[in-house]
Amino acid sequence: MSLGDWGWDERWAAEASALGADPGTVARLVGQDRGSFAIETSHGPEPARIPSAKSLLPSPVVGDWVIAEPGPMPTDPRSLVGVLPRRSKISRGAAGSGETEHILASNVDRIWIVQGLDVDLNPRRVERYLAVAWESGASPEVILTKADLADDVEAEVSRYQAVTLGVPIRAVSSDDPVRVEELRGTLDPGQTVCLLGPSGVGKSTLVNLLAGVTVARTGEVRAADQKGRHTTTRRELFQIPGGALLLDTPGIRELRIWVLGEGLVQAFPDIEELGEGCRFRDCRHETEPGCAVLAAAERGELDPARLRSFRKLQAEAAHEARKADPRARAAAVSDHKSALKTMKYHLKYRRPT
Repeated sequence: MSLGDWGWDERWAAEASALGADPGTVARLVGQDRGSFAIETSHGPEPARIPSAKSLLPSPVVGDWVIAEPGPMPTDPRSLVGVLPRRSKISRGAAGSGETEHILASNVDRIWIVQGLDVDLNPRRVERYLAVAWESGASPEVILTKADLADDVEAEVSRYQAVTLGVPIRAVSSDDPVRVEELRGTLDPGQTVCLLGPSGVGKSTLVNLLAGVTVARTGEVRAADQKGRHTTTRRELFQIPGGALLLDTPGIRELRIWVLGEGLVQAFPDIEELGEGCRFRDCRHETEPGCAVLAAAERGELDPARLRSFRKLQAEAAHEARKADPRARAAAVSDHKSALKTMKYHLKYRRPT
């Protein structure tokens, strides 16, 4: 296979040329497991590493186009010495403190948010995934697996449509080859699709169904809570018949927000549209007078739980922005000081003399 089979095009060639990269050293990172990497070069698959004496920023992730120099000996793994500028990246706050950016994958064209129909719809989780997916620069879609376990698939799809608002939704099942073939028909050669979702929803099974053979390891889910056992422990890019590329990822226990801008707007287009009618252009839809969003919630036209979800994601994103950007942090401190001064002179907070 050529690099074109892994998504290489003229734009990438121009990026590599601008960096002065030798065409023979360009490769795509297709597998990552802790400190070891797998790459696809013009000569085929090879192992790679980051030299211990060097640091590489940004840190390479699956999906990256990298500059991989051969070692002094033919048996040495390639050395990763550069990363081409990314067209898209899926970011979240690192697990635990969430104080650093954790990039899950890069240079993906579509993101499949995979959810299983063996468990009830969790609207707040879907909204969170959509916000992160839209922010990445890729196009999100929702894939509902285990359709054979749903009493009424179309009814389930309708419930998801009330949350996703225009995002494509497709239901599949390992027992329904027609649905699998319909999903495969949406894929284009060279297109990279990343699968995101919690453990046990069937991401690896879906990869195998579309590949037609077992390429990704799968496991059973626990009967008690329908949770997976993290069978997938590495991120890996697979090529399937027809030329599309599927990026399988480990199950996500906690999808922490990193920074949200346009992603939040696109995940909540209904709130954005209602906000056009607010009295103040910088309305936060909390307690401001003349807020069209609050009015819609009071009239029952907007689910209050959806509005709370929007506020929560907005607050998380603002918190992360303050940590990452000194200017945002300074602006927040200034706003807080202004609020304190206002309270000082407000009749409600004045001490009696």
